[in-house]
Amino acid sequence: MEITPKLSDFENRVYLDKISKSIRDLNTTSDTLLFVQKMVSLSALLSSFNRNLDNSFPDIDENAQDPTYFIAAYFDTKNIPDALWVYRIVRSLTRYILLSDRFYETRNDRYASLAKQVHKSVNEFLQTKSDAQHLIYSIDYSLKQFSAFWKLEQIIKRRILKNYTFSYAEIRHFNLSKSSDARLVYAKVLDAKLPSFNENVALILHYNQALLDIQDDWEDIENDVQEDMPNIFVMAAVDNISYDRIKKSRHDMIREIVLNGTNSSRGSVIRLVNELQASSRSVSIPDNFAFLKSLSDRYADTLRRKISSANS
Repeated sequence: MEITPKLSDFENRVYLDKISKSIRDLNTTSDTLLFVQKMVSLSALLSSFNRNLDNSFPDIDENAQDPTYFIAAYFDTKNIPDALWVYRIVRSLTRYILLSDRFYETRNDRYASLAKQVHKSVNEFLQTKSDAQHLIYSIDYSLKQFSAFWKLEQIIKRRILKNYTFSYAEIRHFNLSKSSDARLVYAKVLDAKLPSFNENVALILHYNQALLDIQDDWEDIENDVQEDMPNIFVMAAVDNISYDRIKKSRHDMIREIVLNGTNSSRGSVIRLVNELQASSRSVSIPDNFAFLKSLSDRYADTLRRKISSANS
């Protein structure tokens, strides 16, 4: 599984010109909504640029295209090759995490085998870069740290199936553990390459990933119940309604039961969204990464609007 796409010189120049123009446009955008829209366009462009990479699992790779790390790298270095280097490493590491996650969910050894191949390709790529070889050991250590989450996920799953209830602290801990790959793994790549990076930037990346994971849980309520996977909306709801009742409901009624059957679901999750946004605002970071705080506000506002709309 390659990290660097194989393109002709002409194709390479065309894509680099398009990416350069897209990132320059992004750098001059002050409106957060427009910034996010342009991020989506940049993500599609970066995905096309990497089309020669193995795409055996498009549903997994679709979730590995976040351009945030590319943008952070460019804003700090003003160097497209450095930003692409960061993007490709983070993309591959995200793919490793997602494949491993599928393995722990399904116990299908094929996912574990593919994850190992991705990990090996990252190490081989880093081995060729004399100024980044230390990342091989740093990333290996970070991945071992993050692997504790999958054990926690299985514990939470068993508790859900036994109709246990969850405190706000447990819901918050689960969400922050799930999103800790941003701080533990991907931030290490930025640390190795960016002159202005510090641990506060890693914190903001963690908070933003936590907000995005809440949005994923919002979108996946029905599927997570069907597959008995932990979901913070369900974890909040079972305080007042048993999981057995949720599980036995018709598929088209699950969301209504989880969200409207109890105020606890919305209240606890909105409290967490507010806390994550406040935490992001309280952290001081270099100006080159200020866009990350704007993303925090945008993600939080979007979540509150979606959750509140369920009341109407």
